[in-house]
Parts: sequence; C-alpha cells; structure tokens
Amino acid sequence: MLSPEAWLSRFAQQLKLQKFSELSIPDYVRNVRRFLEYLKARGIDRLTEVDRTVLADYQLEVSLERFRGNPLRSSTQRKRLTCLRQFFRYLLQQSAVLQDPTSDLEFPRLLDQLPRDVLTKREVGRLLSAADPENLLGLRDRSMLELLYSTGIRVSELAALNVQNLDLRNAELRVRGKGSKERIVPLGEVVREYLSRYLSASRPYLASADQPSLFISLRGKRFHYTNISFLVRSYGRKAGIRKRVSPHGLRHTCATHLLQGRADIRHIQRILGHASIATTQRYTRVEIADLKKVLKRCHPRERHQIEAHDD
Repeated sequence: MLSPEAWLSRFAQQLKLQKFSELSIPDYVRNVRRFLEYLKARGIDRLTEVDRTVLADYQLEVSLERFRGNPLRSSTQRKRLTCLRQFFRYLLQQSAVLQDPTSDLEFPRLLDQLPRDVLTKREVGRLLSAADPENLLGLRDRSMLELLYSTGIRVSELAALNVQNLDLRNAELRVRGKGSKERIVPLGEVVREYLSRYLSASRPYLASADQPSLFISLRGKRFHYTNISFLVRSYGRKAGIRKRVSPHGLRHTCATHLLQGRADIRHIQRILGHASIATTQRYTRVEIADLKKVLKRCHPRERHQIEAHDD
C-alpha cells in the first residue's frame, strides 16, 4: 500500500498530465501536504481513515488559523479545501479510497468584499516611474509593471509567458489562464513600446538562445511568480506608496480604471479572463463607492446647504 506522500507525488504527476499550470501545481502540493501533516500529527497514517469528521475538524482548524495576526481570508480557506477535493477525487479514481470525504464539504462563503489596494492614477504613475528603463534590469522591470497594469493579467500568467505568446505587430498577447484556457489580450501603444525595447535591448543579455520565457531573471531563468510579487512590492516601497502594492492589486487597479473610463463590463470580463460576469461585477461596487464619496462631498444636501424654510 502506498504512503500518503507517495500518493501526493502521483497526484502531482497527474496534474501535469491534465495540463495544470506548472506554477499552480506547487500550490496544490503544498496545500495537500499541509493536510497530510495534520493527519500525521493526529496519528492517522492511512488515507482510508479520513472521513467527513476528520475533514470537518481540519476545516475548523483552518478557519482558526491566523496569518500575521489576522484570520485567513475566506478565499485562502476555500483554496485549501479545493486542493483537498481535487486530491481525494483523484484517490477515488485510483481506488485508493472507498469514498470521497470531501463530497459533502461546505466551503466557506466568499465575502463580497470590494477589491483592496486599488491605486490612484497618480500612484500608478509613481510606481511605473520607479523602474528606470535606461538600464538593463530597469527596462525589464518597467516592462513587467507596464504589462501588469495595462492588461490586468494574473502574476502567474505573466510568469508563464513565452516570447511566442507576444505578437507586437498585431498588438496582441496570448495568455493561458485558469484551467489552461487561452485568451487574447490587446496591448496598448505604451506597453507595446516598452516590450519592444525590452526584447531588443535587455532580454538578449539575460536569456540564453534556447530560453523560451518572456521575462528572464538575472540568473537567466524564468521568473517565478513569487519573485515577481517581491519585485512589485519593492518598487511600491521605492515609489513611497503607503498602500500594499502587489501584482493582484495592479490587476484590481486595471479593472477599476477601465470601468472608470466607461469600458463595458463584459469587455473587462474578457480582458481579465473571468469565467463568470459576477466576478467582474464587483468592480462596479468600487465605482459606486466612489460615487458615494462624490455625493457626500459635493451634494448641497450632504453639505447641509439646504435650509428647511425659505427666508
């Protein structure tokens, strides 16, 4: 009988065969391994011993877990459980377990929160200007920042880009998103100019001839998405922005600024690669929140300029 770790190794191989992103597979492995460590700490050695009670206890422990003093976000909790569901479905297919203990699992409800850490246009300008395009690495970093803001692509999608995904002549970028779904994202004139400069003046000095990745680290390899996130945060600090600056924040910022510019919500959905329009519609709440501020600041009634009686 295979050990839980051996099944986890086979599960990772299956994810590769199913064309899961090479950048998302480590997340699945990491989240399943957390659960296996939980089982080991409670003396559970066999996956066949896992039932709904064990899963419910684990879900409770995840809900009580804290990160930097705060409870885990509901989206993080859901991710942990989603990885387990995928794992046990695989085990059931392989007849390693008799039943799927995650089948009736109730996932934590995603809170309908407004996107956080949306940058103003002035803050975006400061962030982009923090990367000096006149030197080798600065041009690379400026190109990445411009691409994240201009297209709103996910950091994992940016890390997975190859040179062949880029079509500068037609101003298009072919992106492989969640579930290996491909979409074409248009490129604006400014980001196209920076990418063209990067390809001619920076990338040749960083990449070997057989390296397919679009963005290259100083070691000549593909950027991992965690390193891109670190780079974006560092430029946020350099720009003196007090908000938390991240690739996901730039994705939110792109969507919000498109909406403020009166872009159609379904066009934004296609650009961001959202499977459901409901995911995109939360950005309309950002604009409503802005309108509320304008109303409070500018409307005579809110400024107590309306008298109850005429003189």
